[in-house]
Amino acid sequence: MTAEEIRDIIDSEIISEPDINNVFGLDLTKCLIEPTKQNYKNSNYSTDVYELWTVLEENEDKRGYKIYFDEETKMFGLAINSDKDELIDIGCYGTFLKTLYSM
Repeated sequence: MTAEEIRDIIDSEIISEPDINNVFGLDLTKCLIEPTKQNYKNSNYSTDVYELWTVLEENEDKRGYKIYFDEETKMFGLAINSDKDELIDIGCYGTFLKTLYSM
């Protein structure tokens, strides 16, 4: 899967959102990032590490939530940075918008 294909999935969902510049106080034009593969740790089993696509950063300083895309399951989920600057998967929510609304 490519970054462009993931962007297309996101774009097809957010087209239904009436105010893309203000979804729960987030400006998606600033929060959405170029999909990038990164290593994530499982929140329950820290030895479980897997590669997911990061697609959204809640804050520019990398604090706050991240939204990722899992190309194997074709679902989006939430993550946070640990105090060791490791990405921790905290749950899969399905679609991009469902994940966004779960933040």
